[in-house]
Amino acid sequence: MVNEKILVVEDEFITGTDIQNNLREMGYDVPVVVDTGEGAIKKAGELQPDLVLMDITLIGEMNGIEAAAQIRDRYGIPVIFLTAHSDDTTITSALESEPFGYIVKPFEERNLKSTIKMALFKYSMDQKLKERDRIIYTLMNATADATALLDLEGRILAANAAFAQRLGKPFGSILNTIIYDYIRTSGISQRCAEELTHCRSGTPVRLEEEVQGKTFDTTLYPAMDDHGVMTSVALFSHDITALKKVEAELKAVNEQLQKEKEQLLLFTAALNAMNDCAVITNHLGTIVHINSLFEKKFGLSDAEAKGKHISEFAHEESQLNLSQEFFISYRESDWAAVFVAKNKYGVKLPMTIKGNPILYQGNRPKYFVFVMREKM
Repeated sequence: MVNEKILVVEDEFITGTDIQNNLREMGYDVPVVVDTGEGAIKKAGELQPDLVLMDITLIGEMNGIEAAAQIRDRYGIPVIFLTAHSDDTTITSALESEPFGYIVKPFEERNLKSTIKMALFKYSMDQKLKERDRIIYTLMNATADATALLDLEGRILAANAAFAQRLGKPFGSILNTIIYDYIRTSGISQRCAEELTHCRSGTPVRLEEEVQGKTFDTTLYPAMDDHGVMTSVALFSHDITALKKVEAELKAVNEQLQKEKEQLLLFTAALNAMNDCAVITNHLGTIVHINSLFEKKFGLSDAEAKGKHISEFAHEESQLNLSQEFFISYRESDWAAVFVAKNKYGVKLPMTIKGNPILYQGNRPKYFVFVMREKM
């Protein structure tokens, strides 16, 4: 590539100038040559070059290895070492600063060019990998679900904060630990540990596990390389404790509703077997159910009767007050009276009527049952 900026650090003026000229002929931007470690650190901060060519032996108190380490730590700029020394001690010391290349003087222009290209390419790939890792880390921590990546021995290669919290450990302390060790601290369940071994067949596994009084929906997903060989296992664990509680409550409600439905069917069957007319109203006297004999005597179906007030079936000759005020002020447990009723067509039906409040809510009844019998 051209126009990439390179900082040259060389304490021999002629050598530094030659390198600067050669790099410019290759198409690189080489703004300056510095001859000290301190100067290299300062210029690296000011110029933010794409690469530093660093002589190991420099004038001043700081050598090139020390300067390279500081440039790496402060700015993350890649460094290639230039040196006339190729002994093991120098190379070992230089490698500790993680250089992107190492060129022994004297060197050919072709060797310099290829080393720079490889260093810039390697640095570009490293930056892409770091960006990928940042994205993965961000995605992992963007969810409240516990996630982790494990190798085939169960070693934790990566994890998010939610997973560390579930294990009861600081985030930084769980990497490279063995997940099976957390069985004894109830970080993971025995079942999850067993399924991790089964997951090695390459088939995803989904399970529910109980951990520290909570229920988790956990998926173990095998990760494969380009050749289809399993290399690691991804773990995703969603806390479904609240959902399980709601499911249990819903199940209990459904069971109660089923019982009430069965009781209602029995109650309806009993009402329909009666030789008297029966009416059920709400707490204000609005009809919610009638039996089959009421349908027959009054000439309307249960659906037609529902929603009507019971007082609508009182004949004008009736002396019995069945208005809403009657129900609001009702205090007796049960009572009997004469009721002059009328059917759908207005035909008078003299009856006796008995009323009973049922299903109290507090000190007020929710419903009333009225039984009517024709007077002979």
